[in-house]
Amino acid sequence: MGRFIVWLEIISAMSFLRFALLFTLASFLAANPRLTIWSPSDLINKLDGRNEIPITLGHFGYIPWGRALVGHVYKADPIDGCSTLKKIDLHTNDRSPIVIIRRGNCPFATKAYNAQLVGAKLALIFDDREEDVAFNYLVSDPSGTGTNVHIPVIMIPKRSGEALIQAIEAAERRDQRTPVAIAVSFDWPRNDRPVYEVWMSSGDPNSYEALARFASRAKQLASRTTLEPHFVLMDGAKISSAVENCVSKDRYCAPDPDGRGPLTGKDIVIQDLWQICIYEQDSSKFLDYALGFQSCINKAAMQSCGEALIHQLGIDYSLVSLCVKNSWEDSSNPETSDNLILRNERRLFINRGFSSWPQVFINEMPFGGDLNPVKLFDQLCHSFNTRPPECDTPEDTLRKSADPTDYKTQGSIWMIIILIVVFALVFMGAFYIVYRRIVKRELAKELSVQVNQTVSNYVLMNEKRVREQQQKDQA
Repeated sequence: MGRFIVWLEIISAMSFLRFALLFTLASFLAANPRLTIWSPSDLINKLDGRNEIPITLGHFGYIPWGRALVGHVYKADPIDGCSTLKKIDLHTNDRSPIVIIRRGNCPFATKAYNAQLVGAKLALIFDDREEDVAFNYLVSDPSGTGTNVHIPVIMIPKRSGEALIQAIEAAERRDQRTPVAIAVSFDWPRNDRPVYEVWMSSGDPNSYEALARFASRAKQLASRTTLEPHFVLMDGAKISSAVENCVSKDRYCAPDPDGRGPLTGKDIVIQDLWQICIYEQDSSKFLDYALGFQSCINKAAMQSCGEALIHQLGIDYSLVSLCVKNSWEDSSNPETSDNLILRNERRLFINRGFSSWPQVFINEMPFGGDLNPVKLFDQLCHSFNTRPPECDTPEDTLRKSADPTDYKTQGSIWMIIILIVVFALVFMGAFYIVYRRIVKRELAKELSVQVNQTVSNYVLMNEKRVREQQQKDQA
């Protein structure tokens, strides 16, 4: 029985160790950010046996790419997080508190900022309606509060959030504070040569400003990455005055960039087409064209300004012009004829499934967070199979200083696993020693019983022999 108990404890220790090892391995193999429930186990049962919860990332705040955060979850008070939150009653040595907040009543940035003020390392917002969170966009508010948020912000489904809240409240009723612990890993698909798509519009100054801010870092990684410009093309059904703002019989459209000014959405779509052809004919000069085009945006002579820029940069104008012409099924009638390049661009835009721009996709995954050039560079560097030397430059110091929070790196997780392995070995060694002592003590007892029994039998036999001898002497 003692031996069975010892092996049962050893198996339990190894089961926990296996879970920890599998989680760490999964962190390295994961293709996208995800949330995993660590405790309590009954919470997993309430979510149909699944220990992972789907999430969507905020487009503001700091995203610690290539890292993982493990912490306890605390309920925001008030739960909507729209006003100053009450101080969190932290566990001892809890360095990564996570605050869960209900969606609604105020901007996402306000909720995240209030959570940050009470020490949260992550703002976990749960939806207030039943829907797929993958199609939600956590954007900052116009007031600029999002620029002051330096922690990651994620959203989870309504049902999952309510289950977390119930688990926290159940623990509070048992005076256990919060037993809910989760892990959020911020991993991305990696590649030998990462491809990053920059989605923009020829009529959107913000698109070119974002690209200009990142230009120096884009050139720094130019030999290691592929920059692909893409353009947002709307459906005529979603655009007012479709005749003026669309081409190809309302198939490809853009909003009017200057209201009552001379330009229309149609001019924007045509310029989008020209820029795609510039990239196809001479991709190495597209970034320089985009930087120069900033002075042409939304001017009455936007098209001629762009053409002059083509000549100025030494791009072959005839090839670009031919690319534009050949993209129409009937180049003599672009008003109704379909365009092969725009068709493919529109299909890709629908497939990417976003509704605000500029937007960046890296290795076909959306870049969550604001388009801060330091953060974008950091994410690109984490998207390589092997980090290139271009990432380890003075810029690396800037990226590290941009992280004001204390996150566990993947290396730290391995350190935790090593400590768990050591603990498990010590644990099993201690049980082995105890087991040997128990067995030794039991053997000693059994030997003592056998010796006593043997001695008793000897005494009885000797007494019997004495009686028999006495009987013979009397006879």
